[in-house]
Amino acid sequence: MRILFSFLTILLTVAFFISGVVYLLARTFGNIAWNPESKAFKRMLERLRSQLNKVATDLVPWDHEMLGLLSLNRINEKKPGWFSNVSSGQITTIYQEPVVAYVTQTSGKTSVTVIRTSDREFVLRRKGKETEIWLNDKPLGLYVDGVLLAPGKGSNMLARLENKPEEVESPLVLGDITAATVRNPKRADGPNPRALTLLRELDPKEESLTLAIALEQLQEK
Repeated sequence: MRILFSFLTILLTVAFFISGVVYLLARTFGNIAWNPESKAFKRMLERLRSQLNKVATDLVPWDHEMLGLLSLNRINEKKPGWFSNVSSGQITTIYQEPVVAYVTQTSGKTSVTVIRTSDREFVLRRKGKETEIWLNDKPLGLYVDGVLLAPGKGSNMLARLENKPEEVESPLVLGDITAATVRNPKRADGPNPRALTLLRELDPKEESLTLAIALEQLQEK
């Protein structure tokens, strides 16, 4: 009986040790895979883009009017399941036209979303309260606490969302001027709510900044 008890104790100890090693290895390789500089991260983007190609086949061409028509509505959604941590779908205009397609892969508090319109692609890497954003494979900025900071050492402010969680809309400041109000997805009501309301004309760069922040907010929905 003692021999059997000793054998079981040794067996359990070995099992716990192996489980610990496997956990540490999985955590280590997981962190590498989510590092934007790693080859594993680039391979993950390739897989997500391959899936996005199937989701984005019927997008309506994007023009200068589409930003003001963007809604919070999603269609053709696929939620993560038991065997997949990937979700996907489309976002429509207020006229129910699909203009944005997205694919998201999530691991714990970290997620990577590839978002596409007919003329541009965003990559959002969210880790905790920070979101790194790329536009057409080039760093656009770091979004943290409602502020979009330019990439690089200077970290100049590109845009600021004066987030008001209790309000339906929050002002978005570009430069020193409020350019739009961004709707809170958690407080929007009605059958077809707009994602944002433009308050002035935007140049192409301002449009990309505004769209990036609106899409980042949509990830909260």
